[in-house]
Amino acid sequence: MPRDLDVILIFAVLTTGAVLIIIQIGRLWRASMLHKTIREAISRDNPAVTELVAGVEEEQKPAGANDDRTALVLIALGLALLLFSALQNSDDALRQMGGASAFPIFVGLALLVRQYLVRKRGGQG
Repeated sequence: MPRDLDVILIFAVLTTGAVLIIIQIGRLWRASMLHKTIREAISRDNPAVTELVAGVEEEQKPAGANDDRTALVLIALGLALLLFSALQNSDDALRQMGGASAFPIFVGLALLVRQYLVRKRGGQG
């Protein structure tokens, strides 16, 4: 039975890594397209360049702007792992998957606490 749990954990880690890589590639592609548009506008002496650059500056979010969403997703992932391990009806599974579920839950809680403290101070990220 521990072999099955190892495979599940490895699959979960690989899936999470693949999703993160796809998100990063999407961000890089979007930034590349924006830079290309700005370069073309500059090369053609387009008067809209200042508006494009102003839009880029407005678009940037402060650090930690999505901490609450990330925290809730991590907590949900941890709870899903915990529920999955409980449904296996095995002490071994509960111990292994329960331990693995503690990491995303605590990271999510830390992000929520950080965001609360930042808002309480009235500062940004």
